[in-house]
Amino acid sequence: MLSSLVLRGAARGNAVNLIKSARITPLKAYSTIVANAQRQALAKPLALTQKVAPVAMRGIAVSAPKMASAGTNHTSLWTIERVVSLGLLAVIPAAFLAPSQVLDALLAVSVVIHTHWGVEAMVVDYMRPAVVGNILPKVAHIALIIISVATLGGLFYYIKNDIGLANGIKRFWAIKGKDSS
Repeated sequence: MLSSLVLRGAARGNAVNLIKSARITPLKAYSTIVANAQRQALAKPLALTQKVAPVAMRGIAVSAPKMASAGTNHTSLWTIERVVSLGLLAVIPAAFLAPSQVLDALLAVSVVIHTHWGVEAMVVDYMRPAVVGNILPKVAHIALIIISVATLGGLFYYIKNDIGLANGIKRFWAIKGKDSS
């Protein structure tokens, strides 16, 4: 069909007659075409992919983990995590500038809870029950809680019965190697 149109248009000698003979409608603007495609994609999100290639349905868990309670508002936890992160910016220098048991305890709690939340996010993200089964995420979460509590207990013991957390870190930094004089 295209070749017959080209030949007819070439025989007549001008492009205007070629367009008229093919009954080509004026082209829409690119933005109109994109906007219409986006509107259709929002209305029927899988329609385009189903036309292009058949979709093999595979069960992927995209819901919240079962360990999270359904009625909990996680926005407040997110806000508390950010407050603790910002608080670490003040607590760390304060504990080293004015070492005391109170600042050492605040440093220990802040660092342990910050680390706990970070590792817990990794456990929840990467140990999904749909991927690794139902038992392994629970074991990993319980192990994380035990390690966090043991770490906090060990730091409290070190703060109470030894030189304290900030002074201990200072002494560790002051260790010279055999080569230095």
